[in-house]
Amino acid sequence: MNKFFLSVLVAVTVLVSAGPQPARAQNLATTAERKAFYQFNPKRVDPAQADKRLKEVVYQGLVLWVAKSKKGKPTVMYLPGSGGNLQTRGHKYRWFLNQGYGVVAMAYPGMGGSKGQPSRQRIQGLADQLYRDIPKLTGSRRIILMGESLGTGVAVAIAAGSPGRANPPTALILQAPYTSLVDLTAAKNPVLLPFLAGRTDLWPSKRYIKNVKAPTFIMHGEKDRHVPFRMGQTLYRLSPAKNKVLAARAHAGHTTIWRKNVLRPLRNWLQAIHGK
Repeated sequence: MNKFFLSVLVAVTVLVSAGPQPARAQNLATTAERKAFYQFNPKRVDPAQADKRLKEVVYQGLVLWVAKSKKGKPTVMYLPGSGGNLQTRGHKYRWFLNQGYGVVAMAYPGMGGSKGQPSRQRIQGLADQLYRDIPKLTGSRRIILMGESLGTGVAVAIAAGSPGRANPPTALILQAPYTSLVDLTAAKNPVLLPFLAGRTDLWPSKRYIKNVKAPTFIMHGEKDRHVPFRMGQTLYRLSPAKNKVLAARAHAGHTTIWRKNVLRPLRNWLQAIHGK
């Protein structure tokens, strides 16, 4: 256990023994959530360094990287993982752009120049609103939801919630998805579970995905050391989508799943849905 969580554990023990102090306990829980799940790089980068087709847009304090789609193509709403910033994913935006898809990539609060402190509630609230407003930003209502690692929970929640019901995504792409952040903590660092007691809101994708009928493509490496492969398998099994794919790769890890042997079937799958 690292020193931060040891100190938090001691503090929580003191709070419990001293009697109810809900405000202080909540603050500790929020701090623990941020330290455990949000390892964002705050550096702001010119999107032209990744691709000249991308432009920066500031939206409700968030930094977005935006590029419009070619005629007839939908826009990819890209929800990144917890590490790095938008620049870290530049090659992925370029892959979509090269096929004519638009991109709206969201930097979470505290990432890549976006203002504010991250939390599950704030990230999801902003992502829901952005999904609703993408037609204003791009001129198109057709949206592909793409979630990477941490962002898979955000994407599934959008698709299952009121934004996705009002305007269903044309496709849902999940890279290395988890069943919930509580499940992930239990699998990777169970000593932190006391901090998450009662947190049923931490992106329980295993529950939400049962309400998502959009075509779903899950890519997951069987050697993923950050998000167990079995979680991707579980979401695939629970998905009610008639068009669903599990692109499992035996030798891929958490970040090495984005390779030609997955991108070729992903490209073909997307073309079958949206046309060439």
